[in-house]
Amino acid sequence: MKKFVLCALSAFLILSFVSCGSDPTNADDNPDAPAITTPEDIDNATILEAVESARKLALESGAEDKAADKLEAIDKLFEDLKTKSEDEKQDISKDGKDIADRYLALAGYITAKDAKEKIDGTDMIFIVQSLYDEGCTALAELEEMYNDPEVTGAQLLSKATSASTALNTALLTIYKKIAKDERDAAMASKKNADSVKAGVSMKAKYNEAVSNFKTGDSLFSMQNAAKAYDNYKIAKEIFDELFEEVSAKREAALRAIEEAKKAVNETESFAEEADIQAPITGPVEGIEEEDAVLLEEETYADPSEAEAELPENPDDPVQDAINEALENAAESVSGVLGGEK
Repeated sequence: MKKFVLCALSAFLILSFVSCGSDPTNADDNPDAPAITTPEDIDNATILEAVESARKLALESGAEDKAADKLEAIDKLFEDLKTKSEDEKQDISKDGKDIADRYLALAGYITAKDAKEKIDGTDMIFIVQSLYDEGCTALAELEEMYNDPEVTGAQLLSKATSASTALNTALLTIYKKIAKDERDAAMASKKNADSVKAGVSMKAKYNEAVSNFKTGDSLFSMQNAAKAYDNYKIAKEIFDELFEEVSAKREAALRAIEEAKKAVNETESFAEEADIQAPITGPVEGIEEEDAVLLEEETYADPSEAEAELPENPDDPVQDAINEALENAAESVSGVLGGEK
């Protein structure tokens, strides 16, 4: 979505500048109007490159498979523009901007439809109902506009941007909710794993789960909630496996301890009976004194030190994607125009 906004604004600003700068209509009628001229380096080739960039975005959005008929119609206009551009005296700026807008609108149309399809596949439309309705209305209106032979590229782009922005924002909101729920589940699973000291007995696998969890937090903070969900899910699955495996081993160990205790009790009973029947009255070779120190005292590290500390909530910085896109677009225009405004 952010890429769509950036590319759309870049092409729009470049081509708008070219279009305005090359139109001297009524210039003499208003002598007080500021003179606007087209920089020499913005020629037909530059305009064609900008249109080609817009077409590339449409292709990357899946236009060849998802909107082949619409793409073919715009491509015909583009071929005509290329033919017209062979004469450098021909002004193609207005037509170039219109065609670029059509390609960008097509990219927005496809991203809007993709977002709607993904939203429809969830059971969480109710949390974004207003945005969803707004996007669906704009998308339906855009479909109708494609049937109008008089519609302009600018009109299509405006409506496509509205549809894509609303539906992709709704989709991101849903993804963030799903990712947050999965994170909470992964955190609960981690606490279960910590309760059986999995970080001590199966350290490598435990660290793998922690790494996935932290990667999820990083992706979440970068507004990539869909991929963050995948990492939280992996972390949860590993923590659950650790809890089950270590719990099973602990249960087996406890059973072995109980069996050993039973064997010791039986041995002690036998020894007591032997003392009664044949008591030992003096030292015996091979048997140490009761207070003899046979091994050095062992010290153990605190198992809790093996537990990873993870934040209860992920970072979720508020970012102004439109402002950032405008700034980047302005830089792109400045680069194309050689710093002139």
